[in-house]
Amino acid sequence: MSRAQVLILGSGTPNPEADRVSSGVAIAVDDQPYLFDCGHGVVQRVVQAHDAGLIAWRTTDLTRLFLTHLHADHSLGLPDLLFTPWIHGREHEILAHGPAGFKRMARHILEAYRENIREHRAAHPSTERGYKIDVTEIGEGACYQDERVKVFALAADHGDLDAFSYKVDTPAETVVISGDTKPVPGFADWARGCDVLIHEVYSSAAFVNLPRDWQRYHSRVHTSSTELAALAREIRPGRLLLYHQLFWGITVEELVAEVKREYDGLVISTSDLDIFDL
Repeated sequence: MSRAQVLILGSGTPNPEADRVSSGVAIAVDDQPYLFDCGHGVVQRVVQAHDAGLIAWRTTDLTRLFLTHLHADHSLGLPDLLFTPWIHGREHEILAHGPAGFKRMARHILEAYRENIREHRAAHPSTERGYKIDVTEIGEGACYQDERVKVFALAADHGDLDAFSYKVDTPAETVVISGDTKPVPGFADWARGCDVLIHEVYSSAAFVNLPRDWQRYHSRVHTSSTELAALAREIRPGRLLLYHQLFWGITVEELVAEVKREYDGLVISTSDLDIFDL
């Protein structure tokens, strides 16, 4: 029987928070992690999770990456992901999937750190492939499969950025990760009946206190607690996990209550290093 878990590495947003780093979720099957987004601090969270005994796998096992979109809070940790596990001894390149522009981003990161790569290769026996990344820019539909998982992508709506949500079929359960998006027609049908829905959210109650320009922006590219409750009523996930949560001054409990006022299923506000068995 395969063992599968979801590990919330980064539950935060672009807004700096003392106890949350930005977006990163790992789905691990038999200790092979599949990383969805790589915000700042994600690699350090893996070290912390391992040292705390939450996971058996290490940074050197981070060889599968899926980006929802190229905003910094979802990709700023990419240089760390490329080079820190390499120094730890990772032997394999990263197989990465994501939106248009990802190849260019990866190419420029490697160029920016050319001297770092040269010096480390000269100074000690780093592996030849452990810092490399093989990027596939994807469209909708099935985008990755191996002996453990099958991954599907659905176009998200996050302004004028190319963006995706992901659905991951594991031997245990199906997990859907929204990424950053406003509600998309067809998302509920695509995600319906999933075991775990990990979805971004902002507070509908606190939204009314934002300046008008920020109201226009967030309503155009993100999902409110009211909208998420409506989606969850259609999808009926086994567990609804909130991440990338925009509180704007309200408490965790108040945000969960906003969703639960219009949705009667299990709702959990996640924090960094929360782990869920599948």
